[in-house]
Amino acid sequence: MPATAARVLAGKLWRIGVVRGITALALGGYVISQAPTAAAGVARASAAYWMVDGLLALWAAAFAATLMLSRMFFLLRGGIALVAGLTLLGLPLALVFGPWQPGQVLLLMVVAAVMLTVIAAQILAVAFDVLICLEVRRRIPGDWSYAFATALSAVLGVIAAATFVAPAALLGRILGASAVVGGLGLLATAARLRGDPEPSALPAYPHER
Repeated sequence: MPATAARVLAGKLWRIGVVRGITALALGGYVISQAPTAAAGVARASAAYWMVDGLLALWAAAFAATLMLSRMFFLLRGGIALVAGLTLLGLPLALVFGPWQPGQVLLLMVVAAVMLTVIAAQILAVAFDVLICLEVRRRIPGDWSYAFATALSAVLGVIAAATFVAPAALLGRILGASAVVGGLGLLATAARLRGDPEPSALPAYPHER
């Protein structure tokens, strides 16, 4: 890829990295300050990040051709994240994880099946992010923006699924720390992309003649 094209791509990616980083930091700060003791709060915190991440994936579809990837690839990835986020936000998690009441077992079975299905889909969809990450790094060696985002999305999925078996307070601390670390990493990589890199720092592809 010519140096100019690589700079254009970096200019588009750094904005996504900034939004992701700010979202992750805000999420991490909120979770740490609130110290959630309910599993519903932990799951919905993951859902909130997925919602933003899904919208960013749809935005990235606008420059899919720059990465030589199908636009539908990004639209599908964004759609999965949005569906997963909306589903978790819409499920009656407070009732499922709340005090026992008649019919709660049946409700738990239904909600757990739906919840684990969308979480599994979100985690499996991380494979899309891995392919995008590899494509980005092929054009901009050393870029870790998509790698941080991919790792954070997967970690949040595992945490959301673990709400059925682990204490919410522990998961909340893990989620908060993961979001803060991921957010800082995303902002750092976005800052690197934002700087106008020297041609020598860009891919060593032959220029078009």
